[in-house]
Amino acid sequence: MTTPHSAAPERSVVDRTLSILGAFDRDNPTLTLSDISRRAGLPLATVHRIVSKLHSWGALERCADGMYSIGLRLWETAVLAPRSSALVEAAQPHLIALHGQTSGAAVIAIRDGGESVCLSFVSDDPEFPNRYSPQGCRVSLHATSVGLVLLAHADQLLQSEVCGGPLHAYTPRSLTDGAALQRLLGRIRREGHAAVHGTLTEARGGYAVPVRDGRGVVVAAVAVVGPPDLVRPARLAHHVHAAANAISQSLRALRSGAAEVGA
Repeated sequence: MTTPHSAAPERSVVDRTLSILGAFDRDNPTLTLSDISRRAGLPLATVHRIVSKLHSWGALERCADGMYSIGLRLWETAVLAPRSSALVEAAQPHLIALHGQTSGAAVIAIRDGGESVCLSFVSDDPEFPNRYSPQGCRVSLHATSVGLVLLAHADQLLQSEVCGGPLHAYTPRSLTDGAALQRLLGRIRREGHAAVHGTLTEARGGYAVPVRDGRGVVVAAVAVVGPPDLVRPARLAHHVHAAANAISQSLRALRSGAAEVGA
């Protein structure tokens, strides 16, 4: 006699482990075993067994109230990702300088599929990391200045896919028309920057430009984010372009140094 679940393919241990780690997100940073079981779609006994292994290795930590959160060991592993570690190292001093020059939040982000991922930011606004662009935050490319720069320099297949929609409306000013988005991407490529106001949150805008590697390929976008009276191209353009160029040069220097060490 077959069980109700026999028709479903067996999930590997790796799949189940990744499902457990994937149960945690920015809105659910701490979870009970029951929460993990429900969000991962796994039996409680399976979750208990795998979570115990993850906890003993340090990928998960147990809080005082018995709930679980992502562990420090997993974070230590994640920061080794070359796309993020080299960029953050190259960018951080220039983000600090950019924030000092403009008083806005200085942000650097990369693209992962159809989303931008914030790698680092510098801001003295205590509300910024919670409301606008926290480190590690993923946002659809069409909704922010950094996302639009990254999308404008992505391949045509991805551009067509994103412009084909649906395009989520974060605010009434979010761009949800695919044809208009396609035209905007062309203008961003020609002009070398993207400026938006109120497309992700109504109280903030952003001005972003691309960061390029030694081959001229766009690998990231740097931006200043702030209230509309601060985010004015005439006020920010020189500083943001200078920061992007400096980050590009630092990135090339870091990679040249690494190549020499490995030679």
